Amino acid sequence: MGINAIKKGIYYLIPALFFVMLLAYVGRFGFLYSGADLQFHANRIFEYYNHLKSGNLIPVISTFSSNQIGSLVPTMYPSLPIYIGAILQFIFPPVTSLYVLMWAQLMVQFSIAKWVGKELSLSVLESTIAAFIYTITTPLISQSVQQWLFGEVWAMSFMPLVVLGLIRLVKSTTDNIVKLDRKTILLLAIGFTLIILSHMLSFVIITVYTAIFTGFLLIFKKNKLNSLANLSVSAIVTILLSMVFLMPFIIAMLRNDLATPGATTLTIWSAPDIQELFKTAFSFKSDVIFKTNSIGIVAFISIFGVLFTWWKQDRFTKYATIVSMLIIFSGMSYIWQYLYTTPLGVIQFPHRVFIIAIFLLSLTSIFMIRNIFQSIKVQRILYVGLTIISVVVTLFSLKFGFVDRVNALSVRTDYKPTSKKPVSYTPIANFKIKNDDFKNIMGYWITYGAFDYMPANFQFNKALQEKKIIQNGQLISTSTKSISNGLIYQSKFKKQVQTILPMVGYQGLNYEIVDNHHQHYDYKINKDKQLVIKTRNVAINKVTVRAITPITTYIAWIISMVTFLLLLVSVLRNKNK
Repeated sequence: MGINAIKKGIYYLIPALFFVMLLAYVGRFGFLYSGADLQFHANRIFEYYNHLKSGNLIPVISTFSSNQIGSLVPTMYPSLPIYIGAILQFIFPPVTSLYVLMWAQLMVQFSIAKWVGKELSLSVLESTIAAFIYTITTPLISQSVQQWLFGEVWAMSFMPLVVLGLIRLVKSTTDNIVKLDRKTILLLAIGFTLIILSHMLSFVIITVYTAIFTGFLLIFKKNKLNSLANLSVSAIVTILLSMVFLMPFIIAMLRNDLATPGATTLTIWSAPDIQELFKTAFSFKSDVIFKTNSIGIVAFISIFGVLFTWWKQDRFTKYATIVSMLIIFSGMSYIWQYLYTTPLGVIQFPHRVFIIAIFLLSLTSIFMIRNIFQSIKVQRILYVGLTIISVVVTLFSLKFGFVDRVNALSVRTDYKPTSKKPVSYTPIANFKIKNDDFKNIMGYWITYGAFDYMPANFQFNKALQEKKIIQNGQLISTSTKSISNGLIYQSKFKKQVQTILPMVGYQGLNYEIVDNHHQHYDYKINKDKQLVIKTRNVAINKVTVRAITPITTYIAWIISMVTFLLLLVSVLRNKNK
């Protein structure tokens, strides 16, 4: 192994070990604290793990989690990182696997940012430091270990690819000749696709900003046709690659009147003002130092440093700083107090856009130092100083703003819900789970996200909560067993009676319903959006209900896989040339 290979390995090894130590400090891989979305995503991972264990690669409805009532959550939410988490549960105990998943996300985020930094002319050392500073920024670590915004953190890991693609678009031909740039198209298509397959709202947000950016190009740049051509091809490739999620999602939305997740109210936490930004970045108070609605100290250092040395900075550093400031401002209350009552109000937590600014400012912090100081020694001392500031601030905030406080309040989830004592609330931010009680968080009736995309007329009733069939208006004692894409109900079914099953029904999905005599049943969906059958004149004690994966879903997977293979062949051929 050569010296260069060892050097490159160290540039990845040191951040990797730091991420391990950071996560080990949080929970020693033995327990997880509840975050805003921990229950929801843990349920989703548990769901996919059981489907994969059953040999089903394409879950359609939730039958192992999300209250086991057949909700459409697997179809309506992107699942790329969920598959990764589910696979890890075959290797590690459940809580440990979630820590490995968080570590993998941090490494993906770091590695992509490092590569993009090199593409933008940073050295190996400089790109490593910029990527490390960006990855451990306090608000981003908060999203991972405190809020457990699982889909968002994976989506934001891929955003630098889109940013690089847009930068390349600006630097493309200066005339109006149409010239498709393979690398630009790949960056945009792969970046957007990975974001779509991780978190839909993040895709919507970055698409809006890309549209604004495109408007800027069409107004101020000469290469209008070239920009439009490259963006159009990128959009087509993105759609084809994303059909695996987009087609089932769109079909379900068109065939059903679904209750979509509601936006939260506009607060200083979701859209901060300038005072809140400074307070969360520079305060030492435990209740404000570990939040997601911030940009962190390094971002402020970068902004102030560039502004005070403006005459020494190059064009890219100036533009990146201005764009970052505009992005930060666009996510603050000054803008969103007017937008939240418009259709854009669906974009809850506008501070999500800060991630793009944090990434750009992490890069400009390095460019700023390089542009001011010519001495390599001075540059490296300042790089190390910036890294130390980042590490100290993040660890300080993590300890006093999260770990100490949650340790003082959290309790173990040793309570198991039963039909006699059902849970009607979610104990957010006051429990922690270990490997041996991990399954307990699957039993809570009300959890974040579990009732997203339910039919609009869906009724929360006792039969569903207790998973009992209804015959002649009476709840009949029933035992339930989960299977992939379905449920088995065992009970003493009365003969020739309308029977309401404790399962939600969706238009556009076909359900196969079979009794213990292998007789198939027709069904209907009642006004409460539950499946209804009529029993025959024969005694039965078991009914199996299974949702059939739509043919359109298989078509979507084929389209995405074929597009991916064609892209891969194209890239390999181009590389060989």
